[in-house]
Amino acid sequence: MQGLENFFKHLADMIWGNWLIITLMSVGLYYTIMTKFIQIRKLPFIVYETLIKPFKKGYKQKGEGTLTPFQALCTALASCVGNGNIVGVATAIVGGGPGAVFWMWLAALLGMATKYAEITIGMLYREKAEDGTYVGGPMYYISKGMRLHWLAVIFSSCLVLQISGGNLIQSNAVAGVVESMFGIPPLVTAFLLVFAVGLVVIGGVKRLGQVTEKLIPFMAGFYIIGGICVIVMNIDMIPNIFELIFKSAFNVKAGAAGAAGYSVRQALRYGVARGLYSNEAGEGSAPVLHSAAITDHPVRQALYGITEILIDTVVICTITSLVVLSSGVLETGAKASVLVSIAFGQVHPLFKYIIGISMILFAYSTIPAQWYFGNVGLTYIIGSKKASYFKYPFLGFTIIGCISSLKLVWYIQDCILGLLIIPNLIAIIYLSPKVFKSTKEFFDPSNGYLEDKSA
Repeated sequence: MQGLENFFKHLADMIWGNWLIITLMSVGLYYTIMTKFIQIRKLPFIVYETLIKPFKKGYKQKGEGTLTPFQALCTALASCVGNGNIVGVATAIVGGGPGAVFWMWLAALLGMATKYAEITIGMLYREKAEDGTYVGGPMYYISKGMRLHWLAVIFSSCLVLQISGGNLIQSNAVAGVVESMFGIPPLVTAFLLVFAVGLVVIGGVKRLGQVTEKLIPFMAGFYIIGGICVIVMNIDMIPNIFELIFKSAFNVKAGAAGAAGYSVRQALRYGVARGLYSNEAGEGSAPVLHSAAITDHPVRQALYGITEILIDTVVICTITSLVVLSSGVLETGAKASVLVSIAFGQVHPLFKYIIGISMILFAYSTIPAQWYFGNVGLTYIIGSKKASYFKYPFLGFTIIGCISSLKLVWYIQDCILGLLIIPNLIAIIYLSPKVFKSTKEFFDPSNGYLEDKSA
């Protein structure tokens, strides 16, 4: 077993080397430049279109699809908002120093353009499945746009394997937190979690959308409010923290208070890696989820991808960063996995439960979203009717995850995820003219897509 762990760890390190991070950033930079910084230039319009307009009285999105645009957004957030937003960010700061936060922001900025592009392409090549639901994603635009059916099948197969491992990891995280907080044995948690997940996945993608549009705003709001309380308690430190973040991002050696010095290379490596891991830009997950949305134009739904990263990385990850840096917990020398919990505990001992509950909700919300990835992957290969049976073995993985040790699974998952990203990046670069054409079409006032027809 140790030999297998070492092999897959070495392979994961090779796949996730600097070359892949540079490639992901380069793709984001390419789309940022070619769309004339759409994520900045059109930000007020994007916020209105995705977070204000859908809630206006009488508003109803025109077009075809299975989920409302907001349900698609919440389902996508369920996938990418996870424990990486808590433990992952703390790990980046411990490994790369305060400067890692700046590079995490940069990764988010460029990732917005990448995610916008892949969702646009996903919407252009989506299909209606046998059961009447809309499906899409890299396997569809690799097959139809690049005419590489064999590569699409490989992508779909890897997607099913990757999300199966993801289920094991997320369910294991839930069981661990529940046992440490409440003393409930993992096996009991396993059956409770299977019941909770089963209620969602057996209801299909529409049930998934209905659950996430209620759970995600509560889940994110719960953590954000708790984080703001910690930040307010240390508000006098915030100006200095922002100064430290920017200085540390470029200084050769810069530490936080009593912490050891960090190099620019460390800050860049950890900040970019954790930023990309958090927002999932370029991984191909976003187009799978957003392709089910009701919309009248691909670009309109792609704007939700920009909002997704705005919430996930710019808001939630930044709050975690400020909590860690302003509270002084880095000086305790504690492990990254408990830094945020210690910081919350400074407000009041009961505040530690905010972190525990957030980690449970973050992990739980991810599991049904991962089922949907696997379902779409199998739908491409064997059709929606046969793929519908995937929910049953998927629930079995939930039980296994709760009661198992998963170090090897982590390494295998990292390898498969890296192999998924490569064909997706090739596809979205190859099909980039489609993105530019759709962008020009949507923002041309004469086409009428910019008119606000909401009541």
